[in-house]
Amino acid sequence: MRYRKSEAKAYGRANLHGIWAAIPYPFKANGDLDEAGLRRDVRKYVDVLKLDGLFFGGLVGEYWSLTMEDRRRGQQIVIEEVGDKSKTQTLAHTGCMSLRDTIALTQHAQQLGATYVIVSNPAVSTHEPDDLYGFFQGLCAEVDIAVALFNTPICGYSLSPELVARIAGIENIFCIKNPLPPAHTDEVRRLAGEKIVVCDPNEGRWLDNVINHNDPLFMSSPDPYLLQVAGRQTMHEYTGKARAGDVAGARAVSKSMDPVRRIADKWMNGKWSAPSVPISAIKYWSELLGFTGGAPRAPMQPLTADEKRTLKQELQSVGLLS
Repeated sequence: MRYRKSEAKAYGRANLHGIWAAIPYPFKANGDLDEAGLRRDVRKYVDVLKLDGLFFGGLVGEYWSLTMEDRRRGQQIVIEEVGDKSKTQTLAHTGCMSLRDTIALTQHAQQLGATYVIVSNPAVSTHEPDDLYGFFQGLCAEVDIAVALFNTPICGYSLSPELVARIAGIENIFCIKNPLPPAHTDEVRRLAGEKIVVCDPNEGRWLDNVINHNDPLFMSSPDPYLLQVAGRQTMHEYTGKARAGDVAGARAVSKSMDPVRRIADKWMNGKWSAPSVPISAIKYWSELLGFTGGAPRAPMQPLTADEKRTLKQELQSVGLLS
C-alpha cells in the first residue's frame, strides 16, 4: 500500500482531486463478465478521457447481480489495467450484506493494490446507529486500506449527519460519497468535514461545490464519460477555469452543457431510486460513445429498440454523436 493505516486520512486528503467516474461492468450475451471489454473500457477512461479516479464494482457496476468471484475478478481487471504507475486512482466498492463478506472483499482489494475502497450502507440488516457504527468499526479493525462511506439511500436508508460524524472518527475512514440533498451534505460538511473529505456526486452542483466549498474532487457518477468525449471535455474545462478563478468563464462552459444535461435528466438522473436504477440507459449511452456497453445482467432488461433509437437521436441533436 502507498500509506500506513495511520496515514489513511492524511493521504486521502492530500491525494483526492479531479474528476472521478463510476464505471459499469460489461457482460457477454450469456451473462458472463466481459473481461476483454472491461479492459478496453478502462484503458479508454485512463488514456483517452484522462479521468483521475475510477469507482468500480458499485451500483453502476451492478454489484447486486455479481457473485463474489465476479467481484474479485472485476477488482483484479480494473486494478491491473490502471496499473501502479498511472495517475488514475482506484476506488473499489466492497460493500456486502454481511460484515464477514465485506471484510473479505476489502482485504482482497487491499491485496491487489487498490488505492482505496468504498462501502455502501448494509441493506436489509439493522439500521440502528450503534449497529451501523459497529459495522464500519468492525471492518476497519480488520483492514489497513482507507475506507470511504457510500451513503446511498438506495440501500433503503441513509446515515444521518450525526452518525457520519461519529463514524468519521474511525482511524481509516477518510471520505464520504453523499448522494443526498444539499442540506444533508452541507450538514455532513459542518459536522464531519474536518475529519473526512465530503463528496457530492451531482454534476449539476459540482461547479458550485468547487466555487463555494473548494471541493477537491468530483466523486463520482457516469457523467464524466457520458456528458463529455475526447476533444470536448467540458467538465474538465469548467473545473479548470473555476480553479483558476475564472468563475464567469467556468459558468459559461458549464451552461453549454445544459442541452445534454436535459437528456441525462430524462434518461438517468431522475431514476436513481428504488426499485429501479438506470443501468440500461447508462450502458447504451456509453456504447454509443464507443465503450463496450451491452445489456445489463438479468433480470434487468435492456432498452427497447424504440428507446435506443430515441436516445441516439437525442444525443445526435446536441452534437455529442455525429
